[in-house]
Amino acid sequence: MEKIGRNDPCPCGSGKKFKNCHLGHEDELFLIQSEELKKDVARKITSLPEVKYGRSKEMADALDIRELTGNTEISGIKFIDFATYVALESFDKGNLEGKHYKAAGLIVNPMKTEEKDPETIYIAITPNIHDSTLTHELAHALDFLGGSGLLPGMTFQLCLEAHISQDHLDHPREFGDWLDYLKNRFEVELDAEDTIISYLHSHNMLIEGSLVKNGNIPKIAAHSANMIKFLTGHRDEIDELIKKRMGYVGHPSK
Repeated sequence: MEKIGRNDPCPCGSGKKFKNCHLGHEDELFLIQSEELKKDVARKITSLPEVKYGRSKEMADALDIRELTGNTEISGIKFIDFATYVALESFDKGNLEGKHYKAAGLIVNPMKTEEKDPETIYIAITPNIHDSTLTHELAHALDFLGGSGLLPGMTFQLCLEAHISQDHLDHPREFGDWLDYLKNRFEVELDAEDTIISYLHSHNMLIEGSLVKNGNIPKIAAHSANMIKFLTGHRDEIDELIKKRMGYVGHPSK
């Protein structure tokens, strides 16, 4: 692959600088740039059958994506089997083993499927998917379409440069908007992780998507530090909120 400067426009066509987009994810960029591979990947993913695990169909059918997000290019969401999808991918599957694989969800980068099905967002889920995980992945989809425009992993290099946790940028303020909307609409009890995100959102502590997109490292790092300080200062209150939630250390389902 031709060497790309950190500040050059990303070849994927996102309009972002390479350092804020696919730097660190060049394997995915290679797929995007290779037309034949791109078509093959799109064909394989879009040909996977739809699954109806948990409340996935109920939630997807209830959401008018175009009306909610204002995005007229996407008409719906299709859930596919997590294990079957992961088997198609070339990325490291080490972190998808064990407990993380038993009740998981993963939004598929739309650039992988747009060649064959540009009107659909694909989300891979496991058969025993929890409502909270479904809500989390749907919030990512809605945030991408009608919020910050970000997807998990898009800010990998930015997090490295700012020396902050990727969770801080993967879940911007707009993601929090959608998470709370879905939680209330479908009466979902969030797991421990999402309860913390919702708590941060209610206290205006999540980072704005526009700040992430601008790539202002000093401001992002400062906001991240304030978030950690806030979490530390409210540790007891947060622990009380999450101690009976799924995903909490010591919870029966952990």
